[in-house]
Amino acid sequence: MSCKIEGITHRGEGVARIDGKAVFIPFAIPGEEAEIEITMEHSRFSRGRIRGIIAASPDRAEPPCPHYYNCGGCAYQHVHYEQQLILKKQVVTDALQRIGKQKVMVQDVIGCENPWYYRNKVSWHTGEIKGEKRLGYYQSGSRRHLPVSDCLIISPEINKFSQFLDCYLDVTGINSRKQVMVRQDSKGRLFLIVEGPVDKEGLESLAKGYPGLESLFIYQDQKLDHIFGRDKLEFIIGERHYLVSPLAFFQVNNQQTKTLYNEVKNAAKGEAGRRILDAYCGTGSIAIYAAGEHDTMLGVDAFAPAIEDACINASLNHMVNCEFVAGACEKVLPELKREFDTVILDPPRAGCHPDLIRTIIDQKAPQIIYVSCNPATLARDIKILCESSYKINSVQPVDMFPWTMHVETVVLIERK
Repeated sequence: MSCKIEGITHRGEGVARIDGKAVFIPFAIPGEEAEIEITMEHSRFSRGRIRGIIAASPDRAEPPCPHYYNCGGCAYQHVHYEQQLILKKQVVTDALQRIGKQKVMVQDVIGCENPWYYRNKVSWHTGEIKGEKRLGYYQSGSRRHLPVSDCLIISPEINKFSQFLDCYLDVTGINSRKQVMVRQDSKGRLFLIVEGPVDKEGLESLAKGYPGLESLFIYQDQKLDHIFGRDKLEFIIGERHYLVSPLAFFQVNNQQTKTLYNEVKNAAKGEAGRRILDAYCGTGSIAIYAAGEHDTMLGVDAFAPAIEDACINASLNHMVNCEFVAGACEKVLPELKREFDTVILDPPRAGCHPDLIRTIIDQKAPQIIYVSCNPATLARDIKILCESSYKINSVQPVDMFPWTMHVETVVLIERK
């Protein structure tokens, strides 16, 4: 059957309407007319796949990656980059209107100057193809192994090392269905974290033989074993320096991280001596970047190693008025009973815990800066805030993850 593509979902799928029901179609672009086949029926919606393009969008592009249509990593390689930014803006706008019930102007997405080979981190999965161990990703919508020898969104250095490791997996003793993580810091140094069990001596010997590999870690039985090299990555964002533990979160796109943090810093402008809360603070990177020398700051995060990093980073950047607490934000903050001038929220994709939202509302903070990688949970949480005593001041998306479905958003929220 033929249909007209009318919209876009948060997963980058085209949306058509057939007999009044929404049909979600991967790799379709709004404005196109396509011949499709229904692959799944639900009571409220259907899923389909393209059988042929009847009228193609002028924004349709040929994906440069040979794995694109099978790999679950990217969602927009079939769309020219400039149009991709427009579609991501629409995703944020739709989420705020439909889920958050907020009709606000969303700023144009800030694009990435160099949208290829930007990731400083990759998590490979190991599998076997005809008895041979290979690194790869999961195929789209499944956990089937897809061998990949060159990924166009991870850094050239990580690609080169990954190809080297891919050739010698048998030497390492890394079993199938295990995870291999490679990270790169701002100095270009590579860090390898392997899920055990492994042949420790074989892996160590192989790793030491690769120029540029700084450190090796083995993760087994929920313990991280440091085999050799530096114990922390070093990142430089603007004038700030950060030390980051191997398993701690840090943004994967160095060039756009500065853009994102500048948006937070500009939104947080106010009188000197502010009291800043950084909830889900991780290594303290956002608040340390945004805070002035006379501001006081409290950071809270459930991942204890990240809190240890945050304390080090505050000292490293001469931030003397900082305090960091390890624990769940929704449990720690109600017990502290402190007041804040600015609250920075940077939760995981699941969004903020409802108890944390209620605590923030009760504390009547004048300013909230919400940093989100998930427009749906962002809109859900903003709806709760705006139903109480807050309003949206500005919405600025940043394209931290070109070619994927993800978009980062900085929302400035003020008390009415």
